[in-house]
Amino acid sequence: MTQRALLLLLGSIALCSACAKPAPMIMTVPVVECPAPVRPTLPDVDPALPLDHAANVEVLMIRDDAYRAYAQGLEAAVQCYRSQVEASHDH
Repeated sequence: MTQRALLLLLGSIALCSACAKPAPMIMTVPVVECPAPVRPTLPDVDPALPLDHAANVEVLMIRDDAYRAYAQGLEAAVQCYRSQVEASHDH
């Protein structure tokens, strides 16, 4: 290898190593398990009746209430974990 090629190689190594970024630090956060709701068992609508029959409307209202309660429970579990992560960033 010629001296000129060696100088170019050393110069490129020096330039490239100056641009290298350090690897990001990985941080683990201990978390407490948050309560999550149990998936609800939903009543079935009666396929023999029209969808807008009073009995099916009642079933749909019960299902709607169950879905809403389940969604609220899931959102509470997510918020529980988020608050733990945010609290760990404050330290």
